[in-house]
Amino acid sequence: MHATLTYYGDVFVGRQPILGPNLKTIGYEVLYRNCEVDSANFSDEDVATAHVLLNTYLDIGLEHVVGSHLAFLNIPKQFLLENHCAALPKNRVVLEILENIDPSPRVLEAIASLSQQGYTIALDDFVFHDRFRPFLELADIVKIDVLGKNEEQLDRVARQLRDYRVRLLAEKVETREVYETCKQTGFFYFQGFFFYRPDIVRGRQIPGNRAALLELLGNIQDPDVSLKQLVEFIRNDLSLSYKILRYVNSAAVGLPRRMECIEQAACMVGIDRIRTWATLIIMATGKDHPMEMLVIALVRAKMCERLGHRLDAHSSEKYFTMGLLSVLDALYDSAMEDIVKNLPLPDDLLEALTSGTGTMGTVLNCVKAYEHGEWLELKHLQLPPATIRDFYLEAIDWANHFSSIID
Repeated sequence: MHATLTYYGDVFVGRQPILGPNLKTIGYEVLYRNCEVDSANFSDEDVATAHVLLNTYLDIGLEHVVGSHLAFLNIPKQFLLENHCAALPKNRVVLEILENIDPSPRVLEAIASLSQQGYTIALDDFVFHDRFRPFLELADIVKIDVLGKNEEQLDRVARQLRDYRVRLLAEKVETREVYETCKQTGFFYFQGFFFYRPDIVRGRQIPGNRAALLELLGNIQDPDVSLKQLVEFIRNDLSLSYKILRYVNSAAVGLPRRMECIEQAACMVGIDRIRTWATLIIMATGKDHPMEMLVIALVRAKMCERLGHRLDAHSSEKYFTMGLLSVLDALYDSAMEDIVKNLPLPDDLLEALTSGTGTMGTVLNCVKAYEHGEWLELKHLQLPPATIRDFYLEAIDWANHFSSIID
């Protein structure tokens, strides 16, 4: 390994969720990029992999990138042959064998050894061919790029692999329609941005029960609301009160004594934390979207807050709110303009959410670009790359801490 790549200061590290058949997150593919160059990969893929594994496992810590979920890691040929995979925890990783690796005897022997040791083996970007049949005998998961494939093509792929003991993972699933097609044709795992995107039907009204929740959300997010008013709004919703008290009294918060009412809880933890918890619970109520959407909201909120504090120290709370509410269109399957028009939000926050303009809009756009692995867009922030990366990892840690409230 090159001496200059013995620490993680020059690498962006990101992740993309992988969902199971019930749309619960089962893992994340770990993404990486050299901060100093315009290429998505390093000049030497084995150096790149060694470096990103060093980042996520030895230096950063796997839990700081994927939490308690599986880490899907790209494993190139030389890394595989030199048995570096044995340094990784077999119960925490899925080893993705890259599509440009041929099934030579040495490669098959190395994969067989890892499989016998209990490692989960995935074939990345797999395209069926007779010479790849030996891989299929050893694999647990086969990843198929479904972008641009129709139902007939997907069905053909499923039939080709039906005789092997593998589960199919559809990657680059961009729409709900493609997700449903993949599910019907036998795919078990799903990776892509299909659940990020709102399914907007013009003229469709927000259902009455969701409209009432939006009104409550607006009351809670009102920047002029007093602590007394906030408590009253929460107390008038029995389900919301119960869930907040349950969380406040949980081990995750660690208060010295049990809180018996919302007033006590609000005085103990403060208006900002109560507001955040209440907002998350409202956003999670009555939804049929993956829980990962709310994890994304949490990561965006904290990363926006940290960037906002760095760029505009007086308004970091607004940046947090912006990140938290940025998934409302996907949660409600409605245009953001229709959702926020009646919320008492500041003009710059509204503009950022609806049109992505202004300083706040730039921050939100960059946070979304980071989560999609579009790291070249981050130059608009004019901040050191390592600072942005550290804010992202900080945000993941914070979101993991809050996961129990939305589980």
